[in-house]
Amino acid sequence: MRMRASRLLLFLFCAMLTHAEKLGFAQRDPYVLHDCSNTGNVSSNSAYRKNVNTLLSSLSSNTQSHYGFYNFSVGENSDRVNAVTFCRADLIPIDCQNCVGTSAEELLFRCPNQKEGIVWYMNCTVRYSNNSIFGIMQFESMQHLHNIINVTDPIGTFDQVRETLLDRLRSEAAASTSTLHKFATGKASSPYFDIYALLQCTPDLNQQECSDCLNQSIAKVPTCCGPAIGVRVLTPSCNLRYENNHFYGFTLEAPPPLSSTLAPPAEGTALPI
Repeated sequence: MRMRASRLLLFLFCAMLTHAEKLGFAQRDPYVLHDCSNTGNVSSNSAYRKNVNTLLSSLSSNTQSHYGFYNFSVGENSDRVNAVTFCRADLIPIDCQNCVGTSAEELLFRCPNQKEGIVWYMNCTVRYSNNSIFGIMQFESMQHLHNIINVTDPIGTFDQVRETLLDRLRSEAAASTSTLHKFATGKASSPYFDIYALLQCTPDLNQQECSDCLNQSIAKVPTCCGPAIGVRVLTPSCNLRYENNHFYGFTLEAPPPLSSTLAPPAEGTALPI
């Protein structure tokens, strides 16, 4: 009887947690990876470092009013610091703001005296540099993660379906006419499971730059991760992720056809303006 009660309490707790997550009540967004540049160090009491602290501390309060993408600079000449932050485009504003605030704190901790640094969280990216980074595609500092479970696929069908899906979403994300988001989601059916994918660029890139960044990310997948059931490729300018479960916002699915006589829409969706 006691075991049944414990299981019921555990179920109710998980249900409440899931419900809170859907409503946007924030759990702490999970840290994924970071990279601190080796281009140079600064002392903790230098003008440059003070500018880093000031800039990163201000990011979360500014991000919500900039649709999840924000760039700003503090200081002059050699003490000038540039920062860029962007969230997954399917996040509600409060979750984006919380993620950026947490990420900025983590970046200050992870890169205490470096001139450049970047941190990737589950739902957002925060980056700072002493160089100009706005509107510049950067693939360096690329990181990748993959599920340890692989698909057993002797004839390569999974690889073909995955490549076709990622390439289609690359085109959609890059071609987005939105000035706020370059973002696409979609799914494809393999013989083993449905593949759900999300591709995104920072909106300061043009169409060709976004396409190039995502192309390089897609090309990395077979060599870094093989036939893994889930993969992430993270760069300063674009992100790629696919899983065997539906992980992105439900509002981003393609809408149903307007009538039964119309052809169904494509699976992938690029966010409108």
